[in-house]
Amino acid sequence: MSERSGFRMGKSAGNILAVLVLGASLLYWFHTVGEPWLRPSPPASQSEWVQALNQHRSLDENGKGKVFFGAAKGCNLIMIQLESLQNFMLYASIQGQQVTPVLNRLARESLYFPYIFQQIGRGNTSDAEFISNTSLYPIGGKAMSEAFGDRIIPSLPRLLKTSGYTSRTFHVNEASFWNRDELYPALGFDQYYDKPYFPATSFNHFGASDEELFRVGIQKIRSFRERGQKFYTQFVTVSSHSPFVIPKKMKRIKLTKDLDKTRLGDYIHAIHYADYALGTFIEQLKRSGVWDESVVVVYGDHFGLNRQLHKPEEVSKALGVPYHEPISRLNVPLIIHLPGQEQGRVIERTGGQMDILPTLANLMGIDLVQRKFTVFGQDLLNVKHHLVGGRYYLPEGSFFKNEVLFIPGKNGFRDGRAVSLRTFQAIEDRTSLKEDYESVLRLLKQSDSFVKQLPRRSENIAIHRTP
Repeated sequence: MSERSGFRMGKSAGNILAVLVLGASLLYWFHTVGEPWLRPSPPASQSEWVQALNQHRSLDENGKGKVFFGAAKGCNLIMIQLESLQNFMLYASIQGQQVTPVLNRLARESLYFPYIFQQIGRGNTSDAEFISNTSLYPIGGKAMSEAFGDRIIPSLPRLLKTSGYTSRTFHVNEASFWNRDELYPALGFDQYYDKPYFPATSFNHFGASDEELFRVGIQKIRSFRERGQKFYTQFVTVSSHSPFVIPKKMKRIKLTKDLDKTRLGDYIHAIHYADYALGTFIEQLKRSGVWDESVVVVYGDHFGLNRQLHKPEEVSKALGVPYHEPISRLNVPLIIHLPGQEQGRVIERTGGQMDILPTLANLMGIDLVQRKFTVFGQDLLNVKHHLVGGRYYLPEGSFFKNEVLFIPGKNGFRDGRAVSLRTFQAIEDRTSLKEDYESVLRLLKQSDSFVKQLPRRSENIAIHRTP
């Protein structure tokens, strides 16, 4: 079966000129290099709105050389989005059995960011794909794949394309689910592999198992390597998807009687299996030699435990770990492994999924300022102070900052509340957070305006499936 290609370039596709109205009139030129790639070139006189956008670059705050800049330049990129993985699962154990032994080892040998928070909207998993590949906020009430799947979106695949990379994404469900067959070309992926490429017996409602996803994936990766291609591959897993029902033979961890046949127990089984499947993939990457040539990124897309079904005290008692609503629910892990890295490093900077792109750009030697590439996230290896906005699963204007979560009330900041990310204790004096609250509201508005003004794909740039 041949790949499903993201774009077909029409004969007239050369330079694309898009006129965007961003407060004041502003021209953005879009130049196609094999396929559309956004290169904003603002005029001399800029509106305040555009000047604000120019601040959204992955800059070192002191203007100094960036830490880790170019540490993985020229390496392949493999990004794995793990379904429903919350950070508290790492290092959790049941009767001496680690729930995530593979992830635990990977975190110890990699850059591990334990204070990363989901930023998705209604699009859930597909929104996580969008955010990690664009460093833009989702609009919240509608999936980004459905609202903006017809646009040309500045993205990680397009950044890497200019350095000679090809980008492909793997997902065992139909690409039409959450409108991914439109999202992927909007993001500039060259090909996608969906359900027809994974003919094995379905693991759950969404399709084949994570093991099958990775089995097919490693075969394709080997072929890319044999052809001498630099590649970016994205894997979107589904085996640990709610309601966490997995085949009995796949249950590899023994639960206590209190956990067995409960939804929390099912979640543990599902995450333990997903961890096992990831381990099979890592082993194959090592055997093939790809591991030593690639940056491997693993992160959670969103929460797994529904707040209506799981009380914090019950989760804490069952696993012997602190669990806070909503901090623990929204906290997802981010792990970045560099080629040849054996000694890990825990980086406790607070961040979000939109920080993945600028952090990877720094590691891969891509200067976002030089590229004039707008991001709303930050390079987590260099930023010191960072506002991470949230919406949809938190009230509009909520934010994470350093060691604080702020959640506005019905009257905005006035009746909002603040909680420590480290101790889970309430913070009484919120005065210093008002400016941050107002800043986050502006950031959300600016991001929304930016994405809404992106040009639509022309009729000459259409999706097709190669026969």
